[in-house]
Amino acid sequence: MEFLSQIGPFAKLSLLESLVPCGVAIAYLIRPTEQTLAFMRPGSLATIFAAICAFAHGAAMICQALAVTPPGSIDMPRVYAGLAETWIPVFVSFGFLAVSWLLIAAGMLRRRP
Repeated sequence: MEFLSQIGPFAKLSLLESLVPCGVAIAYLIRPTEQTLAFMRPGSLATIFAAICAFAHGAAMICQALAVTPPGSIDMPRVYAGLAETWIPVFVSFGFLAVSWLLIAAGMLRRRP
């Protein structure tokens, strides 16, 4: 959980948005309805787009920092650490999506024909 203190507010907002499909999936697991399932699809797309946007934002911040760094004084380990941090929202968001869709699958098993 240390990464939460290191990522920016935009990435945190992206991670928060990835909790929406989890909530919808839990609601579907408890009471499977077609309306809840219909809401899951755009919620999943929103999570995917938020993850991509957070990654692009992180990559842009790295490029901006590199642009103001004098030539020859680039600290490559820090660049690599920054690149690794840009992948965190993608990894976490897709993990939440995987769990969410597994919960949807479990809810479909409970659904009455």
